[in-house]
Amino acid sequence: MTVTYPYPLPFLADLLSIESVTWDIQRNDELSGSGDGRVWQAELAPPLWTGNVSLNIGYHNDLKQIAAKIRKLHGAQNSFFLCDPLSEYPQLDPDGSILGASVVRVGAIATDRAGMSLTGLPEGYTLLPGDKMAISYGTSPVRYAFLEFSEVAIAAPDGTTDVVGVFPNIPLGVVANAVVTLAKPACKVIILPGSHNPGSGSGLFTSGAGFKVMQKK
Repeated sequence: MTVTYPYPLPFLADLLSIESVTWDIQRNDELSGSGDGRVWQAELAPPLWTGNVSLNIGYHNDLKQIAAKIRKLHGAQNSFFLCDPLSEYPQLDPDGSILGASVVRVGAIATDRAGMSLTGLPEGYTLLPGDKMAISYGTSPVRYAFLEFSEVAIAAPDGTTDVVGVFPNIPLGVVANAVVTLAKPACKVIILPGSHNPGSGSGLFTSGAGFKVMQKK
């Protein structure tokens, strides 16, 4: 089978045995200030999600296969999908069983694109700050939004939530009725140059493997 990009979750991300992770953002701001403590901030580009991933010690062959797939990304040239390992499912639905086969979609989008409502949720379904979602949008190329809830969202009997704040702002290409992934939402990422460590082998095991990623939209 020919390798295709971005790697789907089962090809790489689902095989990772993650020991620790730092999942955060990289802001792209310009700051200026005055002597009296006033600060001005200009956002030069939207913030990007980043991850610093350390892998568990494992058998040589397992870590060797992971390293081979990472090398096949050709540095930052190609991308793969990766979930925030701490947010694979909503906090109040830790295995996605309540959500089940529900098809969740974007409802209304706030004028400033800093918030949205959802439709298609089970009645009473609750999302908490820190829960993640993924939305694909556009064609040629398809792009991917990876967003975080900043407020509590609770589905009414008709499966619709109020408009709630999300982070970062919703990309312009995302429109009402777009499908929203809440179970294992994945961020499209690249390996940051020079950050991949395949690990060191000793005895039966390889240890110290890890890498850093940054969102690629």
